[in-house]
Amino acid sequence: MIEAFKNFIRKESLITDNEMVLLTVSGGIDSMVMLHLFMNSSYPFAVAHCNFGLRGVESDGDEALVNSICKENNISFYSKKFETKQYATENKLSTQMAARELRYNWFNQLCKENNFQLIATAHHQNDVAETMLINITRGTGISGLHGIFPKKNNIIRPLLFANRNQIEAYANAENIEFREDSSNKKTDYWRNKIRLEVIPKLASLNEKVIDNFYELSNRIKIDEQLLQEKLNDLKKIYVKNKKGLLYIDLKIKQHYAAKTLLFHVLDEFGFTENDVIQLCENTYISTGAIFDSKTHQLLVDRKHFVIKEREVEIINQTIEISKTTVEVQTNLGTIHFETLSEYPKAFAKNCLYLDKDKTGNEFILHTWQQGDRFKPLGMQGTKLVSDYLIDKKINQFEKEKCLVLTSKTTNQIAAVIPYQISNDFKINEDTKSILKVCLN
Repeated sequence: MIEAFKNFIRKESLITDNEMVLLTVSGGIDSMVMLHLFMNSSYPFAVAHCNFGLRGVESDGDEALVNSICKENNISFYSKKFETKQYATENKLSTQMAARELRYNWFNQLCKENNFQLIATAHHQNDVAETMLINITRGTGISGLHGIFPKKNNIIRPLLFANRNQIEAYANAENIEFREDSSNKKTDYWRNKIRLEVIPKLASLNEKVIDNFYELSNRIKIDEQLLQEKLNDLKKIYVKNKKGLLYIDLKIKQHYAAKTLLFHVLDEFGFTENDVIQLCENTYISTGAIFDSKTHQLLVDRKHFVIKEREVEIINQTIEISKTTVEVQTNLGTIHFETLSEYPKAFAKNCLYLDKDKTGNEFILHTWQQGDRFKPLGMQGTKLVSDYLIDKKINQFEKEKCLVLTSKTTNQIAAVIPYQISNDFKINEDTKSILKVCLN
């Protein structure tokens, strides 16, 4: 068992030289076996125990056992008691989710304070099978079938080489003391129901069911990697990032795997499978329709789905351009103002040029408002900024980010950034002072 443990750590590169591991030890059989394996190996470690106070004196007994083993063996021990029920109520979480949030927040705090590089949990192959079955029952894609990774960020699972029977056999052979969690016998929780009722029935059909689930999870990890490589290639074709907005070409809907591809693009922005189905299958969604996730919005435009973060920065900033150059950070990007004394030999892309003698040195840079008017280059009359943006076929999200530059000298809009200047401030070869406005 110890050799298999060391071989698994080496094979999966779980621990490198000089890395200190924080073991999360509950007092149950799995974590106590993990502790024993570390004690009989050369990896440097300390122990952390969470007392969630959910089982009264039973919880205190778990803590006492782990503490006594660590004292006997001169192992650094950290423990903390949590008001789990209170935290769950205050944060509107289930007890399980509250306990998870509390423990990982504390583990990460311990790592930061004590220079631990890794957190080790005692998940094993049965946990992989249980997780896969839970995800299948709830409904899942390929990402729900890869089980539990041996290493993810700073969390390692060094017992994934073993199943529960092997762990129990080792604990008996080595006389490892552990505590039974009475709540593990209750079928109130979904995982316990899978563990106590479903897996035994599957094992009666095939005694190698746990091994088979674990092998399947490993194959799926490789399949998922291949899929991700293909998805990345397809994203380069269909997805572009411009000016802080994500543009997804509507031709993506013609791909034979449109729903799968679009789901993998939209999932990271909080959109659901139901959103993807509507976008792919509903032919009656009109241009201009907006879908909301918790963090982002998706606009159905003429040729693209356009995604942006939900919050739009409202700009209202006074700028004095008496110096040669000025830079301003905005939701569009960096706007660079530069004063030129000569007529440019060439006009740079993404830049607007204004007659500074007419505009003066002071401006207000602000988000455009309904009713704002200006005189587009080449026109004699004024036009609403909103109408100008419609005529330019600017989508709703780009409209929201659009800025206007108003001269404080004339109280007129000198430019609609990043698109057009006002005809009243155009330059010619006789212009003596030119304001160059560039968006980077």
